Order: sequence, then C-alpha cells, then structure tokens
Amino acid sequence: MDRRRPHENPPAPGRIYPLNSNNDFAIALRTRVAAALVHDPSVLLLDEPFNGMDPRQRLHMMDLLHTMAGEGRTILFSSHILEEVEQLSGTVQVIVAGRLAASGDYRHIRRLMTNRPHVFTIQSSDDRTLAAALMELTSVSGVELEPSGLQVRANDYGTFTRTLTKVARDKNIRLTAVLPSDESLENVFSYLVAS
Repeated sequence: MDRRRPHENPPAPGRIYPLNSNNDFAIALRTRVAAALVHDPSVLLLDEPFNGMDPRQRLHMMDLLHTMAGEGRTILFSSHILEEVEQLSGTVQVIVAGRLAASGDYRHIRRLMTNRPHVFTIQSSDDRTLAAALMELTSVSGVELEPSGLQVRANDYGTFTRTLTKVARDKNIRLTAVLPSDESLENVFSYLVAS
C-alpha cells in the first residue's frame, strides 16, 4: 500500500489508497454524504450530517440543504447540535426519552409552553418608567432593569405582546427593541426535558 502524505508526489491515477490520517472518520463521513447527494434524491435522510466538517464545509452544506429544500425536496436529519437544527429547519420533531415530546416550529412550541414565563429583552427611551408600568400588568411576573435594557418575564405571551405597545404609547415611551430571550431551540428542548 502507498502511504504517501498529501504534500508528497501526487498519487497515480487508477490506484486505491487507504485512508490513514487522523481525519479518516471525517473523510469517510463526507464521502458518505457525497454518495447520498450524487443521485439527486427527492428525499434525503441524514444522520448527524455535519460531523467531521470544518466551519466552511458546514456553511456550504447548510447552503446546499437550504437550496435543495427550496427546490421542493424533503430533507430529514437528526442532530445533537441544536444550533444547526435551528438554523436549518422550519419544523422540528423533539424526541425526549424515546417519545415524541413536541412537533412544529420551535418558536410556536415555546409560545405554547404556558408553564414557564416567557423572557423578553426590551430597550426603550425610558426603561425605568416602562419597568414600573409593566409591573402593574397581570401578564408580567417580573421585571429587571439591566444595563442592556429590561428583562421581562411574562406569564402570557399573547397578552403581553399585545399590551406592551399600548403601555408604551400611553406613557409616551419609544420601544427600540423587543426580543424574546428564551425562544431558542436549545431552551425549548431543555424545558421539554425538565417537564
């Protein structure tokens, strides 16, 4: 067997060379993904498709999967890296202890979780006045004034988001940012596991 390093003389055409570096696993995984894609499938089933890929390859693969989904193909993949799932998928199936715990858009799933307060980061033209006004709302369970703005815990997502703009308008406060702080797939998963 020829065990040349890549920087040495190039291998002769038509010969098979074994994988022998520390990257054997990563190369084998990328080869399997390429083999799955070469047939231009209408349905693609991938298990941990980003294992062994460097950051540039991951981005390229994400772009490719987005393009394929945009062309109407069905892509089903599993991953333990929830950030990747969040970036790629419109619909998630969350499995906890072997059972389907939730299905759908993870933001919608989070909004349906009424047993945990929803956390928002809010920035405004007058954070102190807004904090005092929000504490009077029944849909708010807590407000913290932080250097980055307000951290608001709301018991009822819909009521709070509808009432917030009215309160700000009544107090003549300009809202500059309203961001859900715990609406990531990671948070949804941890909340489902805990319950």
